[in-house]
Amino acid sequence: MYYSMSRLSILDVKWTDLLDTKTNPSFFGRDHYNPYYELILVAEGEVHLRAGSKQLTLGMGDSYLLMPWEQHGGWKPGTENGGTFFWVQFSCSPGMNQFVLNRAADLNIVHAERTELRTVEGRHEDLLVLPREYRNRGRYRLLDLFERLVKTMNQPEGYFRFQATLLLAEMLQTIATDFLEQSHLDTAFPASYITFRKLVNYLNNGYEAELTKERLEQATDRKYEYLCQVFKKYADTTIHHYIRQLRVQRAKHLLLHSDKPLQTIASEIGYQEPFYFSRIFKKLEGVSPQHYREKIAGQREESNRL
Repeated sequence: MYYSMSRLSILDVKWTDLLDTKTNPSFFGRDHYNPYYELILVAEGEVHLRAGSKQLTLGMGDSYLLMPWEQHGGWKPGTENGGTFFWVQFSCSPGMNQFVLNRAADLNIVHAERTELRTVEGRHEDLLVLPREYRNRGRYRLLDLFERLVKTMNQPEGYFRFQATLLLAEMLQTIATDFLEQSHLDTAFPASYITFRKLVNYLNNGYEAELTKERLEQATDRKYEYLCQVFKKYADTTIHHYIRQLRVQRAKHLLLHSDKPLQTIASEIGYQEPFYFSRIFKKLEGVSPQHYREKIAGQREESNRL
């Protein structure tokens, strides 16, 4: 079984510790129900874990991911061949979803989000895939991270919760990356995507200038026709439309946070004709620049009176 987690998930460590199943057989043996996700990593020996109706024997370096409120406990507590394991309970928002690996579309874990575009808000499409039960090749790295996590939470100082979140995220990333590599999935991005990123970076930093066909070709060392195809493929829009979006985005900031006249704003974002700037702005925003400025100013005054 596998679960997917957004790279934008908000993680929060609640509790963490190291448990010895031989010295705490009664605690380990009884049923537990926690309202949070719980990650278990065996430090040494064997851990006989029961998750729901499933009985597991986990060895050193094995990890297991429990869902919120999932029943779990030990099924052979107190035996001589027991072991110790680290555990951490944490919240995750948005929550994890079950991931079906045998669907062809889902196997394309490495993919291109459009979040490189400055005009697109962050989304939760870029996923980490986490196996529920896993034998980690990087077990010593994980054990070291867990030791540091337990120490951070048991000896709190400074921004200890923030540090705990970073350590947990690094553990989940280590497990997800190891799984990705052992699954023999193609993790390399195509050359066209690298070109796309290079092009977007150039547009983001030079949109107010006159971006001619020749300048784009020189900046990327690619033919303009190819650049148009690549941009359309990954951005689902055209280069010229994206440039207009960037310019209007900057214009909105200037309209809201300055008293510059429209002619000055138009010139700063690359339009020498204020009328043409107003036409583009209205086409994208639905209102003229002046009406946009007046509308937002009115909303601010109304909010200040409340």
